[in-house]
Amino acid sequence: MKRQLGLILSTFLILTIALAASGCKKKQAAVLSDYFKSTDWVAQHESDADFVIVDTRPATAYAAGHIPGAINIPRNTFYFARTQIDNETFAYDIPTAAELVDILTNNGITPDTTVVSYDTDTSSYGGRSTWVLRVYGHGKSYTIDGGADKWKDADGKAWEATPVIPTKSTKPYEIAGYFNHRINKADLAAVIDTANGNHTVAGYVISDVRTPSEYTGFATTVTSGDPSTGVWDVSTTPFIYNTTPGARPGHIPYGKFSDYGTAVYTDYLNASGNPVPSTLQKDHNVQVLKSEADLRAHFESLGITSDKIIYNFCEGGFRSGVYTLILLGLGYPEVYNYDGSWNEWSIQDPDLYPVATGDSRDGTKP
Repeated sequence: MKRQLGLILSTFLILTIALAASGCKKKQAAVLSDYFKSTDWVAQHESDADFVIVDTRPATAYAAGHIPGAINIPRNTFYFARTQIDNETFAYDIPTAAELVDILTNNGITPDTTVVSYDTDTSSYGGRSTWVLRVYGHGKSYTIDGGADKWKDADGKAWEATPVIPTKSTKPYEIAGYFNHRINKADLAAVIDTANGNHTVAGYVISDVRTPSEYTGFATTVTSGDPSTGVWDVSTTPFIYNTTPGARPGHIPYGKFSDYGTAVYTDYLNASGNPVPSTLQKDHNVQVLKSEADLRAHFESLGITSDKIIYNFCEGGFRSGVYTLILLGLGYPEVYNYDGSWNEWSIQDPDLYPVATGDSRDGTKP
């Protein structure tokens, strides 16, 4: 018996040593740099093989000047109008697999390519392209923190107007897998307990990342510059979302409000501690993401914690796509973006897709 016990212990010890020697390590928690790259990092790697910088601004802005070597894949390439709301408004959805294969193949991007995307500093379009690539399993895709404004004005790095024409890949891009960082309207509706006062189902958080007026459903006395202060009352006339019959202003009941314009971004300060004006945007300072500690404190103050399943939305799934990347970069394991967002939700069946108006920024009431 002792001999058998000794054999078992010896075998266990050998297996333990073998596993340790094989490099079996605990998976490291995600950090923001897994999703957002600094302008300095991009400058250090822009000459690497299989490295592509994507300018997602309109072609006219790209032609006027861009990061050297960047190709132009305009912002509207990474979203598709699926649901028509009226003559001018659509709900924008993610490209299909076939559509994405065409986009990437035509721009010479392969599964081995590192892709860094940008727009202006706080624009959500650069992040939208990164989110789309991540959804389809392209892990080496990132957004430039501070975007074109940080590169050009804060850093004073080289800026060029010569267009870069990508070379189409010799074979179609192959999608490796599908990482489901995306939900649809039915997924979100399923976590609203309409039978019990529209409370969110336990374990889930609905995160609304729009402006105060978008969220309340009416014009407010509070601007995006004061996202958590002031009295959110009707100061003029009710905010009209659009003129389509059945479209409703307001927010999803019990959603946690986070003002995209101020909650996650801050002024970039130069060596003297002063903000740097942007030459690309009028009356605007260069913005960058807040520190990881500040971001984490903001989300935790709203009850948006890493033990919850987070469903983000905005008007069209762009700002909420950036929030999805931020939360993933903070190590949140279950974060999803609703790309149909309010453009779609607001016109749906009121019994299945409820709407509330008024001030409930902390999500404690509808």
